[in-house]
Amino acid sequence: MNTTLADLPAEHQALSERLFRLCATQPPVPGHAALLDALRREGGPEFVPRLSRGGWYRPSRILDADGKPVAEDALAWLEEAWREAGEDGEAFAERHADSGWVLTRDQGVTHYLVALSGTGPADYLQLEIEELQEMRCRPLVTGGEPADSVEGLLERPQDAPPLTPVGAPRYRLRRLVDVAGFVTRIAAQPGKPASVLRFLDEWRAGTPGRQGRFCDHWVLALTGHLDRYRQLRWSAVPVAARAPQWTNPEARGIALAQQLYDFDRAAGYGFAWYFHMVSGHRVPRDVLPRVFADLQDGMAYLAERDAALVAGWMREPYSL
Repeated sequence: MNTTLADLPAEHQALSERLFRLCATQPPVPGHAALLDALRREGGPEFVPRLSRGGWYRPSRILDADGKPVAEDALAWLEEAWREAGEDGEAFAERHADSGWVLTRDQGVTHYLVALSGTGPADYLQLEIEELQEMRCRPLVTGGEPADSVEGLLERPQDAPPLTPVGAPRYRLRRLVDVAGFVTRIAAQPGKPASVLRFLDEWRAGTPGRQGRFCDHWVLALTGHLDRYRQLRWSAVPVAARAPQWTNPEARGIALAQQLYDFDRAAGYGFAWYFHMVSGHRVPRDVLPRVFADLQDGMAYLAERDAALVAGWMREPYSL
């Protein structure tokens, strides 16, 4: 799912275009200082890096033996070449055995940056930037078993030479999202309300809403899909910028209260353990019934507003 310019308010369309240009011209550096300084000089908002998620890659290009591009879109080229070979791996290999061509892929990291636009949990802009490094991945044709699909042509053989860089790392603008508008769109969808709406409402009602801003600690992984009626439905899942470890799975009473306090302190805000239980499951779900039992026994180690959220979850559990 990509949020297009048409999905943004008019004042943010120009910002998205500006970011696209700056991403194409600024080299990646730790902390994105060059990019953010350039945006600031052009009057852009103050974005703050919040989270980076790497470990992914996708097909990039096909290069000849001299490193010159044969195809800018490797996947599209492979799909067409596979059809031309009658979807036969041996025929494909025979056609291209002497080409000396190489498949490259983009190793990627997605950086999430945020800029406040109001006081509510969803009142912020979320900027998603990809940092890409093109790498030589594999020969187009290897001496192994013929591929049985386009996916097989993309797989990296065990005996493939080491990945080597083709060029310098570069930025690519993935999208700029007005999160408040996106959440409003989710809320307007027919059917059962999305769980992320309850998550944001509970953030506002609980201790975190009084201690800090949602985007100081979380970003939203945004997706869209077609339902069984072919209607586009939007969804969002909170992703924690920092996720402390949960240690003592059997604690009760004072020991449990101390563990909740330690987790919150490591996360940087009060009642963090609850939101990490609901989304991300860093905290086991069986913790909350133990907390609820402690509260029923008269232990008062939670603020009243947070105890109300615990009771509400016991009546109607949910997770993301």
